[in-house]
Amino acid sequence: MTKPLRCHLLIGPPASGKTTLAHKLSPLLRGPKGEPGLVLSTDVIRAELFGDAAVQGPWPQIRERLQERLLEAVAADIPVIIDATHARRPWRLSYTQALGLPRPVEWIGWWLQTPVETCKEWALSRERLVPEAVITEFAAALGHKQFGPDRSEGFAAVVPLNPATETIDIKTLSTHLDCLDARIRNAVNLDMGRKYPFLHCYSRLLDLERLLYLIRLLTTFNGLDCSDPATASALGQVLSPAPEGDLAQRAAAYLVSWKEIHGGNNEAYGDAEAIRNDLDWLTANGFNSFHYDENRQPIEAGSASLIETNSINGGYPSLGDSRIFRRVMTLLRHILQEPFDSPSPTGKGGKGHQQGESSLYGYLIKALEDIDGSYSSDQKSSLRKDLEELLTPYGLRPKTEPGRPGSLRHGYAIGTALLSADQLLEIHEMLKSSLERLSDQSQKPVLNQLRERLIWAKLLPKDGETGWRRYSKRALANRSFTDEHPDTLSSSDQSQRIEKAILDRRLVRLRNLADPKPTAEQKARGDDGSFNAWPLQLLFHNISWYLAFETYKPGHRVGLIRTLRVDRLKLVNEAGNTRRNSELQHQDAMERLQNLLYVCGGIYFGHSIDAQLDLIDFETVRFACTEPIFRLIREEPHRFPTEQTRYSQQLPGLAPWEASDLDTLTPNPPDDSHPYPVEIRLPRWTVESDWDLKAWLFRFGAGIRIEQPTALRELHRQIASDVISMYG
Repeated sequence: MTKPLRCHLLIGPPASGKTTLAHKLSPLLRGPKGEPGLVLSTDVIRAELFGDAAVQGPWPQIRERLQERLLEAVAADIPVIIDATHARRPWRLSYTQALGLPRPVEWIGWWLQTPVETCKEWALSRERLVPEAVITEFAAALGHKQFGPDRSEGFAAVVPLNPATETIDIKTLSTHLDCLDARIRNAVNLDMGRKYPFLHCYSRLLDLERLLYLIRLLTTFNGLDCSDPATASALGQVLSPAPEGDLAQRAAAYLVSWKEIHGGNNEAYGDAEAIRNDLDWLTANGFNSFHYDENRQPIEAGSASLIETNSINGGYPSLGDSRIFRRVMTLLRHILQEPFDSPSPTGKGGKGHQQGESSLYGYLIKALEDIDGSYSSDQKSSLRKDLEELLTPYGLRPKTEPGRPGSLRHGYAIGTALLSADQLLEIHEMLKSSLERLSDQSQKPVLNQLRERLIWAKLLPKDGETGWRRYSKRALANRSFTDEHPDTLSSSDQSQRIEKAILDRRLVRLRNLADPKPTAEQKARGDDGSFNAWPLQLLFHNISWYLAFETYKPGHRVGLIRTLRVDRLKLVNEAGNTRRNSELQHQDAMERLQNLLYVCGGIYFGHSIDAQLDLIDFETVRFACTEPIFRLIREEPHRFPTEQTRYSQQLPGLAPWEASDLDTLTPNPPDDSHPYPVEIRLPRWTVESDWDLKAWLFRFGAGIRIEQPTALRELHRQIASDVISMYG
């Protein structure tokens, strides 16, 4: 049998001695004509392509040149030594398992475990300086417990070396090379007994990790559905512009760029065709199903014949064993679909269960015991190990705070089936009511998507199918007086755009369609009637939706906060790519908005920035009430802030009411037709110009008598007089 071609991957932080090792190792390797091993260095290729090894340049160009020479050498049966840091797992997998080679190769990893301080010291003597932070970062990645260099990455052997404590000379390297045959043979024999009989279609580490990271991606970003503004904004932080294509193509692009996975540059996981097969596997094994029967089906690990690799005698991860793979994926599927399932008093376990870790492990084993291939009753320690070595390192377990895994006692929610079927149906009805009654067009995309998925899950009948009609336990009796108007924020398209602008803290350009059209003179000055604003929040008030925004003028730290009806506002454009300099500025504006909503009791905030900032110009509205109206007003204690409101004290001899701290005003004489005074302190602009306040007061008709301010009293009198005159 022809001996496989051995190629060598050097692994180590910058300045760890890799280049020195490469040049010492090269003469010890021989091609078919006695030529030494070919050293391929990323630094050398950078110098060739960009004129200087210090110029990083586009990585795809470097990768293409290196792989081209590697393929040529392998085809010619010449051993290759690849000299680069290979500090992250995807970078190593891109050679050992992701690269299609013209013939089988036996990969040897040479791991230089030079202490990080020694690397920093040696780096000072190099012509091309490497930042200490880079050395520290790469050394930490290589020292990671789960993701450091390992035979499971497809290496026939990983040879550790420490140039700081041992002499790496021709004799030492020759000894290591002479021992490789026996070392590899022993490792393969061990695999034959433990894993080889139980290999499956995800036994190769590259395929396994691509599947796990795909699950994490789809659950973190809600199926990569960019119609949701929040998901679109989050995905934009991973890759912008958004990739095109089907789900597999988009997932491949995001996996390559997602910095949450090994810091990004994950080309090894970006095979769209393989991801398309992974999606089919997830569907076939019930990961996307709400159906109990499908969720209880045994996990099908697949045939080992589907494994495709050019690596000879490479190792396999623990999950390469189909027995371990099936039990772990059974657990993961359960966690995805019932993330809060636990023996807590509020969980499925009911009362009487203890909250300890051992209790949780036993509970999960019991919950999955009827599924073939799951855990047996004596495998609590195995389940704990699987949780720690699968869910935690692969990001499939939540974190309560940066760097600290979530408690084992509170479930393992990762962003999918957080609600029961009944709760999902209730939310569907609430969204439907919001769209129908409140004309909230922003709900249309999520309502359509939710309806589609509930139909898939057979929780709702398909269109045209007969079935019972579900009515929500709660409903909206109010109705928006405005409908969807094209080219305004009331339309589905513009409402989603403004929501995304809010999430992104992006400046937008708006036009109020209720304003007079600009004159020819204004147009000549470039004034088309539109204005720049920071959108803050969409508010439903009384009968319509409003946009709350902060006006923007260059050079001004803050702007006027206003609200306008969405059916009168047009989103002209996103005003370039201008965003808030920091989240604190957006937070400050939101706090000002919430404060204004509170103190004004409405959505009209005047026209003075200084008055909005100071909030010191208040005026007292005082009116006296009849007893029925007074009792009615007291039933609305939160219409205005309690610290701005005062009510009449009780009158002796009349039916009492439950007293409160707001009852501080002296009542009018008992024979007064309106014996109960009320005082409300409000911003002057609210008293003078907010029609919501007047509409609230005037709706009580003769049940109130306004005493101050004089202008408000006279307006009330004039309206009453006009009504009398109208009826003759």
